[in-house]
Amino acid sequence: MRQRVSKTVLLIAAGLSIFWATLGGPILIHFYNYDFLCYYIGGTLAREGRFSTLYNPEAQMEVQRRVAPGIVEPRPYVRPPWFAIALAPLTALPLVWAYAVWIAVLLATLLATWVWATARFGESALLLAALFLPTNLGICFGQDSAAMLAVLCICYVLLNRKRVFESGMALGFGLMKFHLLLLFPLWMLLQKRWRMFAGFAVTAAGFAALSLLTLGHSGLAAYVHLLLHGRTELFGHSPDTMVNIYSVPANFGLEWKPLNIALAALVVVTAAFGLRRAPDWRAIAIAAAGSLLISPHAFGYDASMLLLPIWLVIENETRRIPRYAALILVAPVTFFFTLANPPLRCIPALALLAFLVGMATDRGDGAPIQALPAVHRIPDERREIARLMESHPLV
Repeated sequence: MRQRVSKTVLLIAAGLSIFWATLGGPILIHFYNYDFLCYYIGGTLAREGRFSTLYNPEAQMEVQRRVAPGIVEPRPYVRPPWFAIALAPLTALPLVWAYAVWIAVLLATLLATWVWATARFGESALLLAALFLPTNLGICFGQDSAAMLAVLCICYVLLNRKRVFESGMALGFGLMKFHLLLLFPLWMLLQKRWRMFAGFAVTAAGFAALSLLTLGHSGLAAYVHLLLHGRTELFGHSPDTMVNIYSVPANFGLEWKPLNIALAALVVVTAAFGLRRAPDWRAIAIAAAGSLLISPHAFGYDASMLLLPIWLVIENETRRIPRYAALILVAPVTFFFTLANPPLRCIPALALLAFLVGMATDRGDGAPIQALPAVHRIPDERREIARLMESHPLV
């Protein structure tokens, strides 16, 4: 059912969008030489049919010197092989023009999720979206975090329509950032959602087969080696700036692998506890928050996928604590703390952990109180007159 949006809300959302555009515009203009260049290099190698060297540092640098000769710092391509194939047509354009198309598609995708959410949840969803920093941050950095949000939204819509197998297939497209979906299979297994898991597995198997067909065993082995031992991020980002659970000890100078493993295990156990009997909307919130917390690489813009859980929590949750936790995540200042000095940088991770715990410890169905349907009622005086006329008709 479509919801009406007041002009005031539209003006506020537009004003916030202009504010983010003004703030992030200078970053956006110059960031084609950063993350997007990594994607462009992979897409170029795929377009040229050089799949066997897709993860070869020398081959990547050769393409980089050709398309961006002024950049000395390596821009490694670390996404899955099939993602490079999807990007191949875009690399037929020059780097800057390809970047412009890329940003336009991401903006259209983000706005489409906003329009859907406004129609589905009401005008408050539009305000929450306009306030949420990670999605705007993702656009500024040329990251496809808006696409991850869209994947979750499509998955939820299909699941809500009882198209369970198709919802799993749609979720599989999020494997372009597979490290952000780590707990979604756990949700399906714990709740015995075999059809959804089958759809997810079909998409994953299709991507794996395509990767094997194009790269071969040696190419896939090179990709696995890159993920485990190679350089997978630009400029060596510090662990304390991330929004995962490992940033908490890192902010206090503790980088001990056994401690990180214990914290990750605690997150998984907490999520599993909440997932067993969670309704769909809460399960998505738990799986998304838990996946971000245990992901080895989770930056501020990766939290864009949390916008759907936030919408769902505000719509369905009846307890105050989870709703407050969701609103804390929406507050722009929360993710701005990643730019602060330690130990304040871990505040986003702690807020995300509080959100997870709030969801996992809620054992109710969380169904919102349904409003009674609107009925056009005759005022008491007119109804009384109508009754009298019926009992004493005029002849």
